[in-house]
Amino acid sequence: MPICLGLVFLSRLLTSGIAVGTVTGEMERPNIFDALRTANGDDFHVDSAMLTETTPVVSHDAGHQEPQSGDDETSDEEGPLPPEGDSSPDQSEAELMEGDEQVPEASSETAKDGTEWCSAPTISKTAKTAPRNIFKMPPSKLLGCQNVNTPNDAFSLFITDKIVSDVVEFTNIEGRRVLKEAWDPVDREECQAVIGILLFLGARKQNMVSTEKIWDSVKGSGMVRACMSRRRFQNFMTYMRFDDKSTRSARREKDQFAPFRDMWTDFMKALSSHYIAGPLLTVDEQLVPFRGRCGFLQYLPSKPDRYGMKVFWVADAENAFPLYGIPYLGRPLGQDRQVNLGRNIATELATPFFKSGRNVTCDNYFTDLELAETLSKNGLTVVGTVRGNKRFLPNSFKTGRHLGLYDSEFAYNGATTVVNYQSKRRKSVILLSTMHDTGVVDRTPENQKKKPEIVLFYNATKGAVDTVDKMAHAYTVKRRTKRWPMVMFFNIIDLATIAARCVWSVRFPAHPLSKKDGRSDFIENISDQLMYPLLKQRMTSVAMPRSLHEAAEKAIKHLECDDLVKRQRKTSSKKALLPPAEDAAKSKRAGSKRPASSQDASTSGSKIKRCLFCSWRLDRKTKHTCCQCDEFICQDHTHKVCPVCIKAMATS
Repeated sequence: MPICLGLVFLSRLLTSGIAVGTVTGEMERPNIFDALRTANGDDFHVDSAMLTETTPVVSHDAGHQEPQSGDDETSDEEGPLPPEGDSSPDQSEAELMEGDEQVPEASSETAKDGTEWCSAPTISKTAKTAPRNIFKMPPSKLLGCQNVNTPNDAFSLFITDKIVSDVVEFTNIEGRRVLKEAWDPVDREECQAVIGILLFLGARKQNMVSTEKIWDSVKGSGMVRACMSRRRFQNFMTYMRFDDKSTRSARREKDQFAPFRDMWTDFMKALSSHYIAGPLLTVDEQLVPFRGRCGFLQYLPSKPDRYGMKVFWVADAENAFPLYGIPYLGRPLGQDRQVNLGRNIATELATPFFKSGRNVTCDNYFTDLELAETLSKNGLTVVGTVRGNKRFLPNSFKTGRHLGLYDSEFAYNGATTVVNYQSKRRKSVILLSTMHDTGVVDRTPENQKKKPEIVLFYNATKGAVDTVDKMAHAYTVKRRTKRWPMVMFFNIIDLATIAARCVWSVRFPAHPLSKKDGRSDFIENISDQLMYPLLKQRMTSVAMPRSLHEAAEKAIKHLECDDLVKRQRKTSSKKALLPPAEDAAKSKRAGSKRPASSQDASTSGSKIKRCLFCSWRLDRKTKHTCCQCDEFICQDHTHKVCPVCIKAMATS
């Protein structure tokens, strides 16, 4: 008997167009019940007698009697199998059909815009899955991530070298423009350290704490104080820029997003270059909180922050990876009121995924029949809620006639299915789907509200962008500022940590940092690796107070004990020597008397300084230096190496 029920359940899934298996080189989109089983983490059993396919009538024909919404009328093909041994081969066909209920004939209805809807599916049932529901499985979700061995490696895939270089370049231009000769140029290590400090504060939820408290000698953070002075941090944040201000006016006449456009474009390229989306996509909006002066500020009372800058996103529904975003800049000057904005935005976000067999889930701001037809022509399906005032809907969906509680009615137009589900006594929800051919209602004991399969699928895939927004709020690096480009920069840092952790979790699923509660540790690990180079540089400064030197020494020892930092140091390539002028500028800024070039370093053997790794209390001086970095080290911290290993180190 269990084998028979399993075969019936499998045949129902096949006939209803739900994907249940894989093909060589291809895969069918996952069944919603499998998704719910994975999400709940428990045994999810569906009895074949509970999964029914409904064909309610959508008609106002006076000569036709509609069935009651609460009745469970099904044909004998859809009913449960009789127990084994109940029917005999000698039983006639009339006796078998004696107790069957009559299925009402299909009726049609025309909407206000002329769309024809039928009460029965217009696509014939076949055992094969529809081609539009087949997704070609990529060999791997990651691209160019073979060298990702630390969280910082994953983070640097999205906050790229070009982004950091642009911040350094334009910040120096603005600093020299305002302070002239008094401006001390910033470099790459300082820029990375600033990002590391922001991530460090965000991981500990101290992003809104004032700099006075952060750099307090008693209650502040010793690691942040050792990495950078408060004045230097404030100057960097004050003069941080992302474009050339001298040419901004001309660019801003055509694009309000000009102060941050190039940075945003580089970030979008990075997001699309290292991750392949799964079969399920979600389109929604994010509100980046901001209350300052901005030409495209939005007010959304349904959002927690209410005021901010709106960004439309498409994300992977499986693990909430942000794939592509479009900032909303309002109506362009001199143009008429925008129409069908939601449809146009959804089409633009889905364009990179045309002809891929994926599904797009969106809410009623985007969903309409024209969007469904456009995506269907380009090899995508759509599932989404629909506003009740749409002209393409059947009139019976908009008459105000309420169904019984938890009842559903369906209408079909080719590959398009719409369902009206009574979720509350005085509230119903309408959904459209081009993924589902027939109206299937789950009547298992776990689904007491008898939600249709379309509703269950929508609920399971609608929240990817909201999840991204929630994670960005949880450990955000946003600080108080009056400049909206700074807010957008904080936002891309937050999104980069989310994307980096998705890559890390796919590459190392069993690592402790990939666990559900390990996100703050993951962000803090990135911040440690970003601050490490500047900490090492400041350790050579003789002008640093003893308390800060001890704090930096403790921080470096803590970081060097971290396995991930050790692995990064082993796998990273040898750093090239800096030009004498740049190295001299660094030494001058740090207050160091260390030689500025490799030629001067050869005479360091005649000098005597404290050992880099010994405590200041020991006051242990030495004239021996490291052959690689020219730092002073005592005999206790010197290790003997054979000539073979020296040659191997020189050639690596």
